[in-house]
Amino acid sequence: MLCPPSSYSNGQCVDPLTIVQYNLYYTNPNLTPFLDYLEKNEIDLVVLQETAPWHGDRFMELIDKYPYQFGGTPGLGYPSGQMIISKQPLNLKAQNTPAGHYMISGVWQSSKHRPVSLYTAHPPSPRSEQLWHERNALIGSLERLSDYSPYADTLIIGDFNLSANTRRFTDAYQDYHTAPLQSWPREIKGLPIPSFSRIAIDHLWIRNTESPSLFICKREVLSQFSGSDHSAVVTYLSEKH
Repeated sequence: MLCPPSSYSNGQCVDPLTIVQYNLYYTNPNLTPFLDYLEKNEIDLVVLQETAPWHGDRFMELIDKYPYQFGGTPGLGYPSGQMIISKQPLNLKAQNTPAGHYMISGVWQSSKHRPVSLYTAHPPSPRSEQLWHERNALIGSLERLSDYSPYADTLIIGDFNLSANTRRFTDAYQDYHTAPLQSWPREIKGLPIPSFSRIAIDHLWIRNTESPSLFICKREVLSQFSGSDHSAVVTYLSEKH
């Protein structure tokens, strides 16, 4: 076991930015507990995968608290099933790869004085040799794209279908800091899977090029939601000088 099962802590979180990521699962029928969590907690950024159109309609219920959204609009839809909502302004675009997968890139204005470069993707599950190649190509494409980040802080977030227990994970995004947690699978065909059998595939990487910089001060699996084979993960970013 190369990563903790449910939590990571690295110092005190002072006035943190809070990010939640969650692979909803396209047929997830039970979003109400997750929506209630977002309504009751101070979350700055929410990155979603496997978002069905009717899921997106439900997230519109939170528009007053999360007024900035990417995904779900006519002509855009949900690029590779992704949707992003935020308390702070977003300026994002979706880019298509030759295999038809989408990378999302742009700026998250996490505070008035601190824009952050944001990159998200949902590479395919490597269920065949072709999908294995497509997943690896997308991971590499996103890394090359993020090399052009114009800001001091760069975030890469998503369900990468890449176990943290692999050499490919170790070789990816080497200039970044990450804190993998075991988030998948929660269940298979309705049967619960014990936490010690799960792997880390829902990742967040952060890179800094100057001080002060953001760092991962805490990361936790949120196990209270059902309906998906993934657990949601919350990450707290704090500033160090």
